[in-house]
Amino acid sequence: MPMSQQTFLKVPFVWEEPKPLIEISPRLTFEPVKALQDDRFISAVARVMAESVDASDRQRAAEPDFHAAVEMFLNSASEDFSYQDEWWQFGINEAGEIVGFVLPVIFAGCAKADLEEGTIYYMGVVPEYRGLGFGNDLLSRGTRILQEVGVWQVFCDTTVDNVRMISAFQQVGYRQYSEPWERPI
Repeated sequence: MPMSQQTFLKVPFVWEEPKPLIEISPRLTFEPVKALQDDRFISAVARVMAESVDASDRQRAAEPDFHAAVEMFLNSASEDFSYQDEWWQFGINEAGEIVGFVLPVIFAGCAKADLEEGTIYYMGVVPEYRGLGFGNDLLSRGTRILQEVGVWQVFCDTTVDNVRMISAFQQVGYRQYSEPWERPI
């Protein structure tokens, strides 16, 4: 890795099958992000990234055209992963407000014994709803979607500074895969 390239540490987590289908708290309803025909998805992702502890998110937030950087990030998922539009979902509270989103995907070329390997491409809780456990609900929903698709494992990571996401992985039933590793920003 070139010396000039900035890096940060990520903590890897894995969900290993077979496990019973994960239970999802009923306090949120879920709707595919494509079902909402407006800019709320890009706006929610941008709000999550703008106040993220993840260095790569902060770098995107510093782009001159932040909105375009978010769109490019979301569109790049189809380059390395496969997914169905209905897998990408908003979590909506009883007042009808978007509290966050989860974007599960399948790794291309990582199938094993007719089962896929999945990951959560991105997820986030909008800032005013953080600290209320909604990350657990979103992660559970994304994991359940991947279980229903048929996975042999779900492999994810988060920055070492993201204490809430680390806690969500642990509470939902993921295990830390290894020591943190260095990733380019």
